[in-house]
Amino acid sequence: MKEVEALIRMLENSSLTELKIKDKDFSIELVRAAAKTVAADYAEDTAVLPAAVSSDVEKTITAPMVGTFYTAANPNAEPFVRVGDAVTVDTTVCVLEAMKVFTEVPADMSGTIIEILVSDGDFVEYGQPLFKIKIK
Repeated sequence: MKEVEALIRMLENSSLTELKIKDKDFSIELVRAAAKTVAADYAEDTAVLPAAVSSDVEKTITAPMVGTFYTAANPNAEPFVRVGDAVTVDTTVCVLEAMKVFTEVPADMSGTIIEILVSDGDFVEYGQPLFKIKIK
């Protein structure tokens, strides 16, 4: 397990986006999510909106990796965001923990949190919806 943790740290600290290792008795594949996927999706969606249509759009913030979802930095801290909170591109909305490594998840867009889709302590998959946000 320590070797796997070391591989995860190596991937996180490098410019690599994917790491595959295969042996006759062992195989592992690690894939790092693109950090700006959600923002890119938003830019594509808003580009096709007619000028006469309201620009209020609901988008989803998704998990950039697998891990355990936490709403706060520690059990005694306030949640990063609540329903109704305004967020900007740089606002941390949660942390994901994998192998004792905590990764902050930014909103990557500006708007208002309208729904939190997972519970504190839930295990989430890569690409799983975490928050619904209303873009203005």
